[in-house]
Amino acid sequence: MTKLPVIGIITPCSVTPQVELALGVDRLTDAGFEVRVHPQCTEQHYWFAGDDKTRAESLFEYAQAPEIEVLWSARGGSGAPRLLPILDELTARHGKPAKKLLAGYSDVTALHHYVHTRWGWDTLHASMPASDFYDISEAHFQATLDLVSKKRIDMPWHKSKMGFLTPPPGAATTGTLVGGNLAVWNYLVGTPYQPRDMAGKFLFFEDLSEGYYRIDSMLNQIEQAGGLDGIAGIILGEFCACDDSVANVLKHKPAPDHIREALKHKDKQETIPLRPEVGEIDALTEIFASRGKKYGFPVGYKIPVGHGPNFAPLPLNAGYELTAEGGFDLVEWGWFD
Repeated sequence: MTKLPVIGIITPCSVTPQVELALGVDRLTDAGFEVRVHPQCTEQHYWFAGDDKTRAESLFEYAQAPEIEVLWSARGGSGAPRLLPILDELTARHGKPAKKLLAGYSDVTALHHYVHTRWGWDTLHASMPASDFYDISEAHFQATLDLVSKKRIDMPWHKSKMGFLTPPPGAATTGTLVGGNLAVWNYLVGTPYQPRDMAGKFLFFEDLSEGYYRIDSMLNQIEQAGGLDGIAGIILGEFCACDDSVANVLKHKPAPDHIREALKHKDKQETIPLRPEVGEIDALTEIFASRGKKYGFPVGYKIPVGHGPNFAPLPLNAGYELTAEGGFDLVEWGWFD
């Protein structure tokens, strides 16, 4: 029987809920994994799980521990991009840690990109023990454990096909998949850690609780920074609780002596929506497909990966094949080697 990798849990982002973490650890140990939880996971500094130095040093400590093969973020939140300069300093002082796997998603997107490009690690977009181990379906949870255990599996969407917001590719296309949470990917633009050399790669994006106008603004910044140049395509996950906020405006012109009052207290006046509300498919078509048509790449919609309701695992910095029929299959991932 193949020995399961030892998992080290760290919290590089927001404060960790302790009961939820304990429940998540139980799920991993019940599955046969040896789990080590870094003491840093109990820390609190404002809304972060400890100050920047503490969070970076705990991550680096487990990264250097020879017995730990998988670093799993307890949860997401915010704060991971703040650690990158400190990780640079620790790397310069101590050298690159040996190759491991980093698992997590959301704010962990910044660390996925960092550990792959700076340390050569493999990364897995996956649910997190203190976050959604009890929201995930059994099929997606088992797929996550199988991938962590280096088992080659059909991806959870293998039997279903995703749609396209653009014309599909004319023939099967292969490329490396990068990306993660759109907002966090966007946060890296203009920094020393900005993702570069995107030519020939697939970009994966998902997000949570962002208005469509904000999603468009993020992608616009990425586009104008050259982040779409030469890409093989965009693969969309789920955009959970993202919507179109439409303001109400006055339906009738108020009397001249009531103009200020009417504009100040619209809630007391008869109003109508400023414009029709835009639904998800129409919004994502305008945001993503318009760029796909402009640059000539396909936009796939959508795989069951993101902040919910689905939490399928997704190896990043891995090779995939996209077919004209909507297939998107994992063909190469360094963690398997």
